[in-house]
Amino acid sequence: MNALNELPSSKSWSFPPRPWTHHVRWIEPDSNKPEYVFVAIEAGALVQSRDGGKTWIDRDEKQGPYDTHTLATHCKAPKRLYSAAGDGYFESFEYGKSWTRPMEGLRHDYLFGIAVDSGDPDVVIISASDGPSTSYSSQNAETFVYRKDSECKDWKVVTDGLPESEGSTIMCFAANQRASGEFYAANNHGLFESNDSGKSWKRLDTPWPKEYLQQTPWALAINGN
Repeated sequence: MNALNELPSSKSWSFPPRPWTHHVRWIEPDSNKPEYVFVAIEAGALVQSRDGGKTWIDRDEKQGPYDTHTLATHCKAPKRLYSAAGDGYFESFEYGKSWTRPMEGLRHDYLFGIAVDSGDPDVVIISASDGPSTSYSSQNAETFVYRKDSECKDWKVVTDGLPESEGSTIMCFAANQRASGEFYAANNHGLFESNDSGKSWKRLDTPWPKEYLQQTPWALAINGN
């Protein structure tokens, strides 16, 4: 898509491990308007299209996430965007025209995975660490899961049923769109399920080859049929 690469901000896109490169890290179709698509460039921009990718709207230079790893939208919260980024947590309530950065309670500001309860757009879970060096390699990993909701707007660490932070690569998540309060998560230790909106977890009895203990899952999807 030439129109994407011709955006003015493209001249500053840069992937830190290889500064001369960049790539699309995440594609998020809007839950409410099928023709709306949001694309996270790693690193340098969160851009959007409102016509299915024919034309593109560039990032806001003054605000918003720079390094979105995962973006979410919600069918019960039109125009709302949730960004888990390398530069923290961001939310917009008007399709990115303005952003907030509610970080209260977060002791780690490098974020990767995100999921929103399908039944409640105020219940959000994220995975976090101190940085990339403690996120993706099991030998050095120390990662955490946080949660917030409408009753407790500050982020709280979740540990019930999850593996120890040390040695755990950073989690990716998925929310079951057909079951309110149901989340799934994956990291090098296996697959995990929550049925209480991310407050507690259990490991699924899924075969997990020993070589997976040294690897990092990048995304998780649910077949809702």
